[in-house]
Amino acid sequence: MIEPALASTTETGPIEPPIAATDQAQENVTRHRQHWPYLVVFLAMVWIAVVRVPLILNAQIHLDSDLAVDGLTLGEAVQGHWRWHYPATPHIGIPPVLYSLPQALIWGANPFTLVSGGTVAYIGLVLATFALTRIAFGRTAAVWGLVPLTFASTGAIWLSGRITGGHLSAVLCHAIAFLLLYLALTRSGLKYAIALGVWCGFGVYVDSMFLLTLSGLVPAAIWAWWRMGRSRRGLLAALVFIPAFLVGVAPREIGARVDPHNAYPQGFLSSFDTAVLINHIRLLGLDCLPRLITGHRLPDLQSDPSPSELGDPGPNNSPRDTSPLALAVTVVVLVMFLAAIRALADPSSTRGDHAANAIRWGLLISGAATLFAFVIYREIFNPDNYRYLVDILVLWSVGFGLAMRSLVQMGRAGLAIAVLCGATMAGLMTLDTGRWYHQFGWVNSVGQPKRVPLDDPVLAWLDAHPDVDSFLTGYWDAYRLTFLSDRPVRGIPYPVYPNRFPEWSRALPKGHPQIVIARRFQRGGAFVERAFQSGGQFLERNNRFYIISWP
Repeated sequence: MIEPALASTTETGPIEPPIAATDQAQENVTRHRQHWPYLVVFLAMVWIAVVRVPLILNAQIHLDSDLAVDGLTLGEAVQGHWRWHYPATPHIGIPPVLYSLPQALIWGANPFTLVSGGTVAYIGLVLATFALTRIAFGRTAAVWGLVPLTFASTGAIWLSGRITGGHLSAVLCHAIAFLLLYLALTRSGLKYAIALGVWCGFGVYVDSMFLLTLSGLVPAAIWAWWRMGRSRRGLLAALVFIPAFLVGVAPREIGARVDPHNAYPQGFLSSFDTAVLINHIRLLGLDCLPRLITGHRLPDLQSDPSPSELGDPGPNNSPRDTSPLALAVTVVVLVMFLAAIRALADPSSTRGDHAANAIRWGLLISGAATLFAFVIYREIFNPDNYRYLVDILVLWSVGFGLAMRSLVQMGRAGLAIAVLCGATMAGLMTLDTGRWYHQFGWVNSVGQPKRVPLDDPVLAWLDAHPDVDSFLTGYWDAYRLTFLSDRPVRGIPYPVYPNRFPEWSRALPKGHPQIVIARRFQRGGAFVERAFQSGGQFLERNNRFYIISWP
């Protein structure tokens, strides 16, 4: 028999819990609902870092000369030499060195600490995009938007191993700029307009690619001001934006005057030649955009770079991929990408919210500008140029989040479809990434990371000859060998290539380096002849390279 004091019911019905207990329970549920997205973000960050461990462990293998310049600049920063911008590139500011600097201060400036900075930059991009989507489109869209960035293509993973060459700083600034735009449109006061102006100027300083962001952000801001009543406050915000922008961009102008040497003075060169445009459209549609989104080029599903070309300038000879997995990844992810674009372009996704609508249109316009600039840019040559499309990653994430949000709003059936889509993408991309790493030998059969030792006889020769402190060679060897060497040495590229450290050439005691290193694919031509005419002799010679003294 149940005692009356212990009974859970009375003759009139269930005993109601105390009001305070009910409020506490509801508060706990609310707090849980508010905090769980941040747990998802944390898990995404962990996964992103874990997936990139093989890329970091094998930094020596895939390091090329452009990335080596970033490493040499990192080494200077560790020693206290701070630049305004990266060597010989005034269009790329120095702040990206901060991604790797804390690690380098602890473990030294080496390929591993250098490449780890790319993972830091990518995590920053994920956090900024999540914050943008969360505040402009809601929690559900933000959580689902994590999927394409967390389970990214091998193309996106490869970019996160390049500090300046991956242009992740540009896309990180891109996401934060649109976040600040939303705040400036929805919050009172001018502090967000000032912050937006400073940040946009800073974005141009960090990477000139940020101009593509402004191509969408500025018209979106004007459109929102017009639709929201053409207020005087909006005009005042525009007025304070301009001087704030000048403050943010000032380091770029200062750096260009303090260190004006530019190894790439041509800047953005356009071409409207029909044959060039057709070729660029082909590269865009079949090579670069598919590589960024799916990791595979069309129609042969190549996955770049080729294992034989690690450390070389861009992919050109990757083999055709006949794997069913490659086909599944490409088809499924491209379909989801198209769904994401449609969701972002759907006016019903932001009906009645002028600020969110401005973000949506701003992302679409800047995305279109990115594609247009790619097509008309004269310096587009191969699939490696997909890095200029990196801003599309934000559009991809936000659009995917909106697409899944619309499914979830349909009820249980829609939720089931969304879960299936997310799980399918996560599974396919994880398997494809593992297979991609495996072709390099960077993971074993069960997916555990492996470090492959670097086998470069030219580097070994340099390290075995401490009397040599300078050498002349092709660009793609000069800075790579300099950074990888276990002692101070200066590699100078042939004069036909960009010279990123001209002060090295000016400091040579005899006006030229001590030796010439000529690879099979870049023999050195006239410079080899000049070395021989000065009494040079072969120091090392085989069918892959030769080394000549230059007295």
